[in-house]
Order: sequence, then C-alpha cells, then structure tokens
Amino acid sequence: MIDTNWLSNLKKFDRERFDSLKRLNSENRKELAAIYSFNLELANIAWNISEPELGYLKLRWWEDYIHDINNENSFGYNEYLLILSRLVAEEKLHKYNLLKLVKARKFDCSKKPFDNHEQQIKYIRDTSQNLLFMGLSCLTEFNDYSLRKNLSEYFGLSLGLARFILAAGSLSQNKYYSFFLPTDSDYSAYFECKLSDCITERIRSDIDFIFKLIEMGDMKLKNVGLKKKSLFVLNPVRNCLPILKEIKNNPQLIFRKKHKLSFRYKFIGKINELVT
Repeated sequence: MIDTNWLSNLKKFDRERFDSLKRLNSENRKELAAIYSFNLELANIAWNISEPELGYLKLRWWEDYIHDINNENSFGYNEYLLILSRLVAEEKLHKYNLLKLVKARKFDCSKKPFDNHEQQIKYIRDTSQNLLFMGLSCLTEFNDYSLRKNLSEYFGLSLGLARFILAAGSLSQNKYYSFFLPTDSDYSAYFECKLSDCITERIRSDIDFIFKLIEMGDMKLKNVGLKKKSLFVLNPVRNCLPILKEIKNNPQLIFRKKHKLSFRYKFIGKINELVT
C-alpha cells in the first residue's frame, strides 16, 4: 500500500486518482503518485492566497524550479520531487508537460471566469488530460505515443469535465467559477445556487460529452491488449458516472456540496448490473 507521509494529502484530497494506483507495482505507484502530488501542490496554491499576484509569484517559482529540476540542490529532501527529477532524467517525463501544468494553474489564481468554452476545454486538456498523459508515460504498457495520447484525452478530459460539474456546489458558495457561462446573469444565478436555461444546457451538454468520450475510449481499448491492472489507472472517471446520470436528470443537484447517490439510482444501478 502507498502510505508514506507525502502521500497523505493525495489520499485525502484526490482519492479517485489515489485509488486508481492500487493495482500497480510499488515503483509505478510512487511514480504516478509523485506526478499527482505535484499537481495537487499546484492546485492548492489558489486556495491559499489573498491576491492573484501572490499565486502568480508562486507559480513562477515552480516554473523556475522545473527548468532547473535536474540540479540535485533544487529539491532538498522532498521525496516526490526527487522522483519527478529522476523521471525527467530518464525521459519518462518531459519538462514541457510539467510546465504546461504550471501555466494552466494561473487560471485558478486569477479567480475570473473562462472567456469561452474553448478556453475551459484547453484548461482541462492542460491539467487533467495532461496529467493522465504524464502518468501513462511512466507505464511500459502505454509506450505507444498515439495510444497514450488518445486514452489521456478520452479518460483525462472526461474526468476534468466531471470534476468541474461535481465541484460546482462548493465552488459557487465560495464565489469560484466552475464552468463557462455566456452572461453575467447566468453567473449571478450560479452564485445564488439557482439554475438558468444556460446553466442547465451547459451541464447536460458537458455530461453528454463525458459519456461520449468514455464510449470512444472503450472502443479504443477493445482494439488493444492491455492488462486489467494497467486499465485501472483509467478508472477514476467511471466512479463519477452514476452521479452524473442523476445530475443530468436533475441539474439542480450540482449545488450539493457533497455528492452521494440517491437510493433510487443505487437501486437502478444494481438492476443494470444484474441484467448485464
């Protein structure tokens, strides 16, 4: 089991990704966990600053750090940063992808809405999709670049979209933006935990897109012979699917702070399992 101290935050705040590593061997578990822990470090910056400029300064420090990551004096005794440095030296990781992750987190610090839906999708590609791509790069089963690129899109982009939807309740109450909306009145409704037609349309279209991505991913997996232990790394988004189905039928549920599946949907899920 992964139980070293530097992973405690990953287990607490990114449980889906943490659980997806359990079936990997110990070395691969630590490698992917190091990447995910680095992401969590960056994501937490926005929650611990009073002004955007302070967040930008911290992210600039991380950019400088990555440029100098192979210098042994740059990481001290932090184990997950030592692992990242080794992965870069072995060319399993590339500085370009790490820097892309850092730059994307500037949006979090800005505390502004996305300019358009395309900007939101790019943000998720540079974070969740990019994160899965880096993780798969450490696993020999995904040596094929094209396969790695496709799977990271299908399962990484879908997870990022799902998390935007599932975090809407907590983010709206803290005056944080969750997804792109067309007008100021839509954002006003969002912060008041109310639905507008645009919010409803955005939620349902994003959920449909998530299921389409996973369907495409599953079709891709049928054509490759990968071990089940490896495929488990792609699973975090699947844990969200029953709740997303429930939200699609009742979009007001996005404003829950914590998402737990209702008895009705649990029952329907069990019936579907028996039928299939």
